Amino acid sequence: MYRRYSEIGRSGVNWNSGQVYEDFLTQLQGINGIKIYREMSDNDAIVGAALQAIEQTFREMQWGVKGKNKENKKFLQENTTQMNQSWEESIFDSFLMLKYGGRFSEICYKRDKLGKIRWKKIALRKQDSFDSWEMTDCGEILGLWQIPAPNFQQLYIPLYIGQVAKALLFRTRLDGDNPEGRSILRPAYRAWYFKKNIEEIEAIGCERDLAGVPVISPPPDFDDTDQSTEVQNQVQNAKAIVANLRRDEQDGVYLPAGWTLQLLSSGGKRQFDTTAVINRWSKAIAASMLAEFILLGMERTGSYALSQDLTDMFFLSLEGWADSICNVYNRYAVPSLFQLNGVNNELPWITHTRVAKHNINDISNYVSKLAGVQALNIDDSMKKYLKKFARLNEFKEGGDENE
Repeated sequence: MYRRYSEIGRSGVNWNSGQVYEDFLTQLQGINGIKIYREMSDNDAIVGAALQAIEQTFREMQWGVKGKNKENKKFLQENTTQMNQSWEESIFDSFLMLKYGGRFSEICYKRDKLGKIRWKKIALRKQDSFDSWEMTDCGEILGLWQIPAPNFQQLYIPLYIGQVAKALLFRTRLDGDNPEGRSILRPAYRAWYFKKNIEEIEAIGCERDLAGVPVISPPPDFDDTDQSTEVQNQVQNAKAIVANLRRDEQDGVYLPAGWTLQLLSSGGKRQFDTTAVINRWSKAIAASMLAEFILLGMERTGSYALSQDLTDMFFLSLEGWADSICNVYNRYAVPSLFQLNGVNNELPWITHTRVAKHNINDISNYVSKLAGVQALNIDDSMKKYLKKFARLNEFKEGGDENE
């Protein structure tokens, strides 16, 4: 017989002994996946540009505190401005969940001179130091086992100590309460994999076309089937020369008597246009990250309206991720902070400004249209401000600074 309030089902996340095996590609599971996502973000120009656009946009966002109780609101505001690290850096660390799928941060507390408990810092714990997850049979996440540098000693960080949150787990999506989340780079992996291999083959092909294909020939009486040590050593040395020959300022080859070496030039143009293939995979990467606007200027195609639509979708996704960051803080960190100080009602909350940018000319045109249908009365004061906004926009677009 099942009890009425007992949990019967399971989360369904594929995990065992603290390791998650949710991705069907083994190379993207655990620490191997972390290394690949880091390589993608550090080595690929399109991925790096998209992440850079996300980073700079997030850094421009303004974060604040709202609430009905002024005293509680002020206390939370003080906590965000008086930590050992800046609040902006703490928030930005949380946004790095986009690269790896999740971000784990430990809440460190301190007691001030008045006896109140405050946030000391929201300390980031790097993905490559993770060892395993502590989870219940039902899939509920309890904490994280970590083996960090430089001592590489195993440490356990619980999500809760009693009823107080000790750590925060940020994820792009829950996906069955998977503790590792899902990286926004995951849909781009296939395109990145093919693009990377084609670029490497292209680089090798360019080098061979410029330097020539090395061909080494033994003396006429040389028998490469002879299994003697001397003969086989000469064969291996010849193969090494062919494989490692490079053209640079110190190139040169010494050959024994009777051996010859020549470089065969390319016979003509390659059958495939590797530039077109690489561009195709670059577009797929940008599309998977909702960052197609990065490519608009490169090919001299695309209209202003198209660019506006693409950036609006990009900003909309960033606002969704910003909302998820706020939700984690407001659901776990903020209530625990006030609970430690004996406050359980009228709690404030953390919020952020919108990401989308509004064009001043569009606003001016909209106001003018309203005035044209007599839906808005523009007096001399409003005309003055509209002209001022227009001049400001011209300056930001490259106008005269002295205007």
